[in-house]
Parts: sequence; C-alpha cells; structure tokens
Amino acid sequence: ARRAADKQDAVDQIVGSPREAVDGAGLVILATPPASTSELLEDIAPALGRGAAVTDTAASKVKIEEWAGNHLPNGVSFIGGHPLAGDASAFGIDNASADLFRGKRWFLSPSPNASDSAVKSVLGMVRELGASPHFLSSEEHDYVLAGVSHLPLVVSSALFTMLRGSDGWPDFGRAAGETFRSMTAYNSGDPTMTTEIAVTNREQVQHWIDRFVLELNRVRNLLDEEEEEVFKEYSTAQINHAKFLGGDDLDPDAGAQPDIPDATSQMAALLISPRLYDRWRSMTKRSEEREKERESRGRRWGRG
Repeated sequence: ARRAADKQDAVDQIVGSPREAVDGAGLVILATPPASTSELLEDIAPALGRGAAVTDTAASKVKIEEWAGNHLPNGVSFIGGHPLAGDASAFGIDNASADLFRGKRWFLSPSPNASDSAVKSVLGMVRELGASPHFLSSEEHDYVLAGVSHLPLVVSSALFTMLRGSDGWPDFGRAAGETFRSMTAYNSGDPTMTTEIAVTNREQVQHWIDRFVLELNRVRNLLDEEEEEVFKEYSTAQINHAKFLGGDDLDPDAGAQPDIPDATSQMAALLISPRLYDRWRSMTKRSEEREKERESRGRRWGRG
C-alpha cells in the first residue's frame, strides 16, 4: 500500500511511526478501522501540540469520542467525522480518487470541549474536498447510522447465512437471481471492518435488530389479511420509497400542503403506472369502507 500511494504521488513524506507523522501538525485525520483507533490515539497523544484538531473517518462515533477523551491531552480538540463515500466492496489505495468526496455527505460530531477554531479547521477541510458537512452529536450519529447502514449489513449477512446453511442450499444457490445477489452484496465487504462497526456500535445495532424483528412479525401477520391490505402495504412502500429517492420527504420544514387535496393519491398517480394506480385506489377505497363499517358496528354495540 505504501508503494502504491507513493507511486500515485498521494503522500509528500513517509515516516516511521504515527507519532512522528503528527509531530507539529495542526490537523490530524485518522483513517483507520474503529477498533484500532483507541491504540492510535494513545500512541500519537504525546506528539500533539496545543490547539491541534484531530478527526477520524470511522462509521461509529460514541466509542471513539470516549477514547479521544481518555487519551488526548488538554488543548487538543477531537471532532468526529464520517464521510458517506466509497463502496464497501472497493477499498484501498487502488480505488482512491481525487473526487471521492465531492457532493457526498460528511457527518461531523464535535466533542463537548472542541474549540471553535478546531471545528472550523475540520469544516474547512471537508468543504475543500467538495463534501457537504452535516452536524450530529455522536449519539445521534450512531442511532441513525445503525438504522440505515449497520442494520443492512447485519440483515445481508443473516439472509445469506440462513439460506447457505439450509439443507436445500444447492437449489437455492442455483435459483438465486439479482434480487438475492443485491440483498447479500454487503458480504463482499471487509469482514474485519463490518465486525468492528457492529461491536463499537453494539447497543444501537441491537436496538434496530429488535425493531426489525417486530416489523417482520407485523408483515408476517399482515399476510393473513385480505389481498387489498397486503397490496396497500407494498404499494404504499413503493410510493414512499420513490419519494425518498427524489428527496421529497427529507425536508423537515416542508410541512403539509393543505391546499392540495389528497396529496398521497396525487403522488401515487405520478410515481406508479396508471393500471397499478387504479388498483391502488380501488383497494384503498375498499379498505376504508371496511374500516368505516367496523367503526359503525362498534358504535351500535356501544364500543365506539
């Protein structure tokens, strides 16, 4: 890796140790797997000067902020960082690119004692790379990323392991198409990195696994309902996913649009085929009628 980096002119100087590398530095970036960060922070701490800013690129933040608080000296600021860039199956110097972070989101989680000047230093670096900075506390970061990034890693592994361990695996393997390959693609990534992410964010990952189990049970029970209820579930998911991809439901200040009647129906008409839209409206109407009928029966019997 060192020879490859030198060949690409990616480094100005190669030194013999991390401590030597950070000596006199005003901004230090730790781009290492999460579990090795504690040892690295302890190693470089004596060489860091007062006013230095230290940031990282790991996918979990609470534990690393804790380690920074334990190891870094007074006067040195830690600002947790997590760029959302790259590919889990394409890592290393051979996949480096000057535009890797351009247009990508970069989470920043300043520790409570981080100085304003240190935060500005890291913020300037992020903007210089063309990334879009977004501030979250380390706790918020780990909660959110456990849901949208770490849980998919767990689900991908569990799905593959479940079927691979079944007696009928040869048949499953031969029948596996693009859906299965896409769902299990995370297994092509670095297992050491995946393990360290899961372990350093253990509680939040477990929280979302529990939530996912509840959701699977809800969907399992839904399959006992009438066809229109099942169709409504999946058609609504399709519509909401299309809105997500378009960024239409990500603005917390957007609010409702009271001047547009039945906005969900209009969105459905735009995002799905006319035939599917007609079926969606028909089944939604039948579902609403049945719900009103149940409410009416409940009122007649004194339960409403």
